[in-house]
Amino acid sequence: MNAQALRKPRISRLEEAQADLHARTQRSRKMAADRSEVINGAMAASGIAPPPIFIADNQGAHFTDLDGNSYLDTCMGFGVHVLGHRPKVVADAIKAQADKGWHFSLRGADQLAYAHRIQAASPTNQRVVLANTGTEATLYAIRAARALTGKTKIALFDISYHGAHDTALVWAAPGSTPEQVVPMTLGHGIPAAVTDDVLLLPYRHPLAIAAIRAQAHELAAILVEPVQGSNPEGDVGPFLAELRAVCDEFGIILIFDEVLTGFRLGYQGAQGKFGIAADISTYGKVAGGGLPIGVVAGKADLMATFGDFTAAKGIFFGGTFSGNPMSIAAGLAALSELQARPDIYAHVDRLTAKVTQGFNAHAEANNYPARIVSCGSMWQVFFQSEALSSFDYAGKEAEGAFYLHCLAQGLFIHATHRCFFSAAHTEADADFVLDVLSQSLAATREDGLI
Repeated sequence: MNAQALRKPRISRLEEAQADLHARTQRSRKMAADRSEVINGAMAASGIAPPPIFIADNQGAHFTDLDGNSYLDTCMGFGVHVLGHRPKVVADAIKAQADKGWHFSLRGADQLAYAHRIQAASPTNQRVVLANTGTEATLYAIRAARALTGKTKIALFDISYHGAHDTALVWAAPGSTPEQVVPMTLGHGIPAAVTDDVLLLPYRHPLAIAAIRAQAHELAAILVEPVQGSNPEGDVGPFLAELRAVCDEFGIILIFDEVLTGFRLGYQGAQGKFGIAADISTYGKVAGGGLPIGVVAGKADLMATFGDFTAAKGIFFGGTFSGNPMSIAAGLAALSELQARPDIYAHVDRLTAKVTQGFNAHAEANNYPARIVSCGSMWQVFFQSEALSSFDYAGKEAEGAFYLHCLAQGLFIHATHRCFFSAAHTEADADFVLDVLSQSLAATREDGLI
């Protein structure tokens, strides 16, 4: 047998990374197998699925999995933890409240102090309603707009996420174009008629404003993520100003879904960053300090609909755990800290800018078809198609390999690919992120995937 025949096949960089992760995540993989027999629901994934990871504990900017592996976290509870995991100020508040009780049948005194923190986020947050989740908040905001105007149609933007209720789950069907956006519902079990009450629009496109003008007489409200979680571009101010102007012109209620951007892009969220106020705002995530919460806030005359549901234009809302004392305690502690420390926002924005600029310069210099899009402390890597100005995907296989290499090197980027920095991340962490992203690009190219 000659030397050629004895030579082992080359193991790709991807196979090496997969084997390494497989060996290091035995307990997590067993947990995934055990759970699959009892608990429905899978982690979102694209391309090459990473091994299942289960978190044992977390602190600051890191977490440890069931096998004892440590990772630098860029998901941060899907953007929840601006202060980092388990910040002392929030942990102390949770412990103190637990000693007094964790669920009441009546309202607690801290709700008023919490509502004042919400009011400070926007000059139009004159009245506040408490809920449990961002999904509830956007559902109630839509219901309020319909009750106030007597109209049923809501304008939404494609690829935006507003929760899991029926109206929010209307996206563009495959093959849609800005000129012709065809609505479809995500998943089954949603009446097709839901799409009749949705005007689906292309985000940041002139045709969106034209469509709003054409159907203004039917519209109760425009619901918009001021910065889309799926595409965190920061130069959206002019478009938001156009939305504000057209709503003022036709008497349409403008709802900002700040569940993701609220208290993350700054204490005043997107409204403060871009200098544009909404009529009604919804909040969640950061506003709960790591515990579940939803908030609807807005102008006093509009929020009057959240009263007696038997009154003219009154709506029904409620929830056993709405404004529960544990979420209020955690949220009040987190918001008080963020309101008192604007330096936190300067810090996380600086880290994001460092990674964005460093990665994009490296990718351009080495002809990698990728770049980071970011706004404030929100950022995401996008792979390009052949045209460098077209950011769809270079290919699911390449993308999946890239993120698996990141995980193998101890950098956790969730399968949704949405990334966030927190007060607990350091300059050294930003350097680590840059190094891992660069090495992951190189390994993906070495295998011929990009």
